[in-house]
Amino acid sequence: MLIMRIMKKYILPIFAVAALAGCESIYVPTLKEVPVRPTNVKKPKADSQVSATGYHLAPSHWADVSKIHDEARRLSTQVSQGSLTKVQAAQYLNRFRIQQVGRNSVDDSMYEVYLRSAVDSQRGEITTEQSKQYIQGALRGWQQRWKNMDTKPSNPAFTNFLMEVMGMQPLK
Repeated sequence: MLIMRIMKKYILPIFAVAALAGCESIYVPTLKEVPVRPTNVKKPKADSQVSATGYHLAPSHWADVSKIHDEARRLSTQVSQGSLTKVQAAQYLNRFRIQQVGRNSVDDSMYEVYLRSAVDSQRGEITTEQSKQYIQGALRGWQQRWKNMDTKPSNPAFTNFLMEVMGMQPLK
């Protein structure tokens, strides 16, 4: 009887300690997103959103794609050396693209897919091939929507960087 009372008294705290002890051994990356009103972004120019009838890419578009590609290579090297995780690299690349070209709905959407893919891959929930398929599916969706968009961003550089990496037709 005495043992039963002692067990009842301590069973819940023991269970809680055991459950919480496992939390420390599991890495769950924090998803630090750029603030809603970031302070260090390029101000959008008057032509950052262009109607579909007079659409043209920003003059710096392909140079911006190249800069994002170079930064992605640099971050990839750091990931392979173990100094950054995939998620950290994705977050750094996002900050870089916002500083380089600013924000737009297409790139913001693709970054969310890119980050989710990095998180799932880092957790071991998906393989590299599944990650690639996930990103390609989202890119195909934007290729289809792009044709019918009334207003298109003039510099979807991050999305076209991903199109380039995946060997897909860029948004034009």
